[in-house]
Amino acid sequence: MRSIGRRLGVSLFVSLLVAGLVAGQAALWWLDREQRQLSGRQLRDETSSVLAAIVRGHDGLVLDQDRLDPAYRKPLSGRYFVVLIDDQRWRSRSLWDAALPLPDRTGMDTDLQPGPGGQSLLRYRAQFRRDGQTLTVVVAQDYAPQLAKFQDLKAAALVAWVLLLGALALVQQYLIRRGLRPLKGARHQIEQLRGGQRAELDQDVATELRPLVEEINRLQRHTEQQLARSRHALGDLGHALKTPLSVLRNRCNADLQRQSPELHRLLSDQLDQIENAVGRALGRARVAAGATATTRFEPARDVPLLLDTLRRAHDRPLTLTADGHRMAPLPLERDDMLELLGNLMDNACKWARGRVALHLSRGTDELRVTVDDDGPGIAPERHGEVLQRGHRLDQRVPGHGLGLAIVSDTVDAYGGTLELGESPLGGLRVSLRLPWARV
Repeated sequence: MRSIGRRLGVSLFVSLLVAGLVAGQAALWWLDREQRQLSGRQLRDETSSVLAAIVRGHDGLVLDQDRLDPAYRKPLSGRYFVVLIDDQRWRSRSLWDAALPLPDRTGMDTDLQPGPGGQSLLRYRAQFRRDGQTLTVVVAQDYAPQLAKFQDLKAAALVAWVLLLGALALVQQYLIRRGLRPLKGARHQIEQLRGGQRAELDQDVATELRPLVEEINRLQRHTEQQLARSRHALGDLGHALKTPLSVLRNRCNADLQRQSPELHRLLSDQLDQIENAVGRALGRARVAAGATATTRFEPARDVPLLLDTLRRAHDRPLTLTADGHRMAPLPLERDDMLELLGNLMDNACKWARGRVALHLSRGTDELRVTVDDDGPGIAPERHGEVLQRGHRLDQRVPGHGLGLAIVSDTVDAYGGTLELGESPLGGLRVSLRLPWARV
């Protein structure tokens, strides 16, 4: 899609070009009319000079060639005349053997008439009375040189106008780009706002943009308020559901486990499904809320804190390392990333013999995460099982079997990918990609 500046530039260039062509054509038409009128006055004077060359001789009126302009004696010179006296016809030697069509009416004939040698003739017809006789004098002039000059002038004017328009287009593009620069700045700030890199747009903008910026900031504040209320509501809902579920589970374990083991298993399974479904729904709703400027994930700050927490939680000799985390804040929700990385690292710590490694790398529009451990690993044919909620390969390892399943749900909510493979450390490698809107 072409930019606004380019569309404006093309539109202005075309409009000015058309306007220039119309104005140039009108100017040439006016010059042509004026030139023909000037030529008409000259031809009228020529009829008088031809009349002056007609003198009285012994046998009546005769044409004195010596009194004529020398151009009338040069063949095809572009200057011609014809004189009619009763049944006599005199004509200039410049016509040679060509005929000069005579106008039907006296006065100037502005229509061009084909002449000898491919010439275009303007003609003037006049009538006089001398010695009781009527004389008709027709003079003609080749107008082709003026037409050629007009064509040259038209071509030169067109080239000059195009060059001038090219220069004007460059200046106009510069002015348009300069004028649209605040819009580009506002667009960049909106992209940062969408990616959670800023809380609101700068209001120090051009007067024309200030109402738009203020409305966007109001919308952003309203959206953040709605998100905050939604997060609080989700948190309250989660806490509100935990207590009744815990009461039901405790009561079920206390009374039904002895009285009716079958009913106890049924209710326990149903409570597990309810708890898992609620947790998954709350997690997806939280992910859908997106990141804001105050909830963005900052790896350089958050990853070291997460590693310290894991070291304290797993009170045994473990080497936890992280690299690639010293990067700029990401447009990903902080709580989601802490839960995701926390589950990945916690799961790796449970199975690792002594080493867990975290690696982060940032692409143009995604975050790549790799977690390696030196534990026993998982056979490739059983990778799908560990992503199921509540499923544990080894019951001796503490936990509920939800770690990688929660990670899988979060990755799916972000539209990312998760893969399990063999780690260079000898254990399991978990690799995932989390995309975000490009900013």
